Amino acid sequence: MRGRNWLVRRAERRLGPELGALRFVATSSKVYWKALAPCLAVGFAYGAIGEFVTPRSSREPGLFTDLPMYLLVSTLTGLVLWSLTLLLSFRKLLVFDGGLAARIAQKHTTVVFRWPEIDAATVKAVTTAEGATPSRMLAAGRKASLGVSGRNALVFRAAGGFWLFESRGDTAPLVLAIQQAMLDAGVPGAAGVASRALPPAVVTTRTSLD
Repeated sequence: MRGRNWLVRRAERRLGPELGALRFVATSSKVYWKALAPCLAVGFAYGAIGEFVTPRSSREPGLFTDLPMYLLVSTLTGLVLWSLTLLLSFRKLLVFDGGLAARIAQKHTTVVFRWPEIDAATVKAVTTAEGATPSRMLAAGRKASLGVSGRNALVFRAAGGFWLFESRGDTAPLVLAIQQAMLDAGVPGAAGVASRALPPAVVTTRTSLD
C-alpha cells in the first residue's frame, strides 16, 4: 500500500482494534525550501559568534583560523535547524473500515472520525488556481485543516465543523476509497459520495461552506 510507512503502521496497530482494517493512505506534503536560506544564515551567524567567544581554556578564540571547520559546522547547524521544518511537511489521512484518522504522529494528537459522524452529503473535492489554497478560499463558522497547504482538498463536515485535507495530489482515489468504505459500512447516502464530489469543484472566489 502506497504511503504505508512506519508511522502509518504504528497508527494502524494502535487504531486497528477500534476502526478495523486500513484501506487507503492519503499523503499531504510540502517541503519548506524557502526556510533553508534563513536557517543556513542562522547557522553561519551562530558559527561566527562562536569564533569570538573565548573558550574556558587560556587560549584565544580561533577567529576563523580553521575556515573549513567553521564552514562545516555552520552549514550543519543550519541544516539541522531546517530539518526541524520537515516535522511540519508531511501529513497523512488514513481510511479504515470504520472511519478516518488524521494527525497520527502522537496518540494524544490523533483525530478519529467514525463514518456515522461524517455527513456523507458534505464530502467534496475542491481545487483552486495556482497560488491559492482551499483553506484560504473556503469559509465556515468552524473549519480546521488536517493537511499541509496545497491547491487540492477533500472537504467534509463532522463533529459540528468542516475539515479540510489539502494536498498537491489528485483527490479522486481518496474520495473513491471513502465511498467504498462508507458503502461497506452501510452509511446512508454513501452511494452518491463520488458523484457529488467528483470532478473537483473549482473555487475561484471566497466561498462559504455553511
